[in-house]
Amino acid sequence: MGMWLNKKTATKSALALWTALTVSSPAMADLMIQNVTIIDPIAGETAHQDILIGNGTIAAIGERGSIATFAPVDTLDGTGRYVIPALWDAHVHLTYDKEIGNAALPLFVANGITRVRDTGGLLSEILLVDEVAKTQGVKAPEIYFAGPLIDGIPRVYDGSPARFPNISDGASTPEDAERIVDELAAAGASLIKSYEMLKPEVFRALVARATERELPVTSHIPLSMDAEAVIAAGVRGMEHLRNIGLSCSAKSETLLTERQNMLRDGVKEEGSTLRSSIHAAQRPIAFSSQDEARCGQVIRALADAQVFQTPTMALNTRGAFRQFLEPRQREPFAYLPASVRDRWNAFADGAAETPIDPAYVAFADWSLAMVNQLNTAGVPIMAGTDTPIGLLTPGFSLHLEMEMLVKAGLTPQEALASATLRPAQFFGLEAKMGTIEVGKSSELVLLAANPLEDIANSRAIDAVITRGVVLDRSTLDTMLEEAAP
Repeated sequence: MGMWLNKKTATKSALALWTALTVSSPAMADLMIQNVTIIDPIAGETAHQDILIGNGTIAAIGERGSIATFAPVDTLDGTGRYVIPALWDAHVHLTYDKEIGNAALPLFVANGITRVRDTGGLLSEILLVDEVAKTQGVKAPEIYFAGPLIDGIPRVYDGSPARFPNISDGASTPEDAERIVDELAAAGASLIKSYEMLKPEVFRALVARATERELPVTSHIPLSMDAEAVIAAGVRGMEHLRNIGLSCSAKSETLLTERQNMLRDGVKEEGSTLRSSIHAAQRPIAFSSQDEARCGQVIRALADAQVFQTPTMALNTRGAFRQFLEPRQREPFAYLPASVRDRWNAFADGAAETPIDPAYVAFADWSLAMVNQLNTAGVPIMAGTDTPIGLLTPGFSLHLEMEMLVKAGLTPQEALASATLRPAQFFGLEAKMGTIEVGKSSELVLLAANPLEDIANSRAIDAVITRGVVLDRSTLDTMLEEAAP
């Protein structure tokens, strides 16, 4: 199953052995990756290493030729190649676009992503996707899901207008929030996602109940609150940098009072319309009155509490940079269902003929500067895309996200950590995965070029090792071909 895989025993060929390995196997056969350069999110670059893998974990790491084995093992030649931990996309919506559906799953794995964090979808729908992913085995990522966005009343994503699908649940009282959290915990949710229309007392009840249930909460800052109040409530993460700009304004207190009045007066409006009107009224004021001292206070609070930020930079900058017009971003549309591909291409063609709105440029610039400030202050940054929103093709778009994080000021090593170690830390799994160390996960990606020299080299995937199976380049290409309509 690959030109680098050799078998030291004569009784079974490498192809037959690796084809026989399945997710249901009680233990994976031993594998030695020989003479590879390790690229670790913490330790950095270490050349000429052997890595021995057994039973789903890394059993040993040593200089080339230094690891003794007492039974035949398969070998994978890593000469001239670089190995990184398998990647996460920490912000996806697997049920957002019904026309894409489960066709997204193999696209993640083909791009080295073996775990995803789904941050909003109806519970009944995401459970079905999770079931499909489990049946697909190595051709699908492991899914960590939030279930529906927990929003206030009115809800933003309530199914109307059509551009906002129904992916949320509404909580008007603390008791509502506690009940929804309990239901999600019982259904096996991995985290809770809170949204923008929640009242302060409902939000605090949600976070408190989720904390009791040992479920991390990630959030849009509710429009009824400022960032520091949300931090104090005990959230684990925030998404899109959403509404941080409002709290960084010199007029933040006035804006907060005005938002609270708008929310009270618009309680009978459609949720998406009300949110949009608030953003339209306040964001221009906030972004034209950013206050360094005020923003520094917010950033210090985020750093002190270690609130993970998933800034979705490819999404935040797409209006200004229009990366979806670049061939390497547009060509992957071919792996989407025909109806989606046609819709996305039509949008891209139309955008190419439209002048860039200066507001998009201002927001992109602000987002880049904010991520740089957050990272410098020690706030943990995670790589997530919001795929399939924003013409961001599942799997492929994560590599663009890491590139945008580097553009914002992260080093390539920090960007790599954002897609490997940081998501593990968010879930408290850093003792098991996220770095290349003995005893940790053997989910790995073999690259043909060094991502520390250029983070774009994360795209140069030679093989993915997942759940005891080596998926070489030809196998990954076959997965992509099968995904294409």
